[in-house]
Amino acid sequence: MNIKTNNMEYIKVEGVELIWSQTNDRYIYIKKRGNELIELNFVQGDDFELFKNQYCVNDEDLTNFYLATKGYLRGESELDRINQAIWAHFEYKQSIVDSKYL
Repeated sequence: MNIKTNNMEYIKVEGVELIWSQTNDRYIYIKKRGNELIELNFVQGDDFELFKNQYCVNDEDLTNFYLATKGYLRGESELDRINQAIWAHFEYKQSIVDSKYL
């Protein structure tokens, strides 16, 4: 959504990015309000139809995890930090599943 300011400039209020991260073999869904990330999700692998149809929605748990940890993540770009958060979140979730079967 765009809004017009008093000096007739357009400001982007919300936007969605669909990103292919080749080095991490995943599609990433990012929704921002201004410069702030407000929604995040991903699908591992290169099936764009699956991603588009089922993963272009907010994963609230992943989004909250990223927002809580982003200050601790290192990387040259926001995308680097998002990918780090996705890997860490996956490992965390997997450890919960694994502990149930010990």
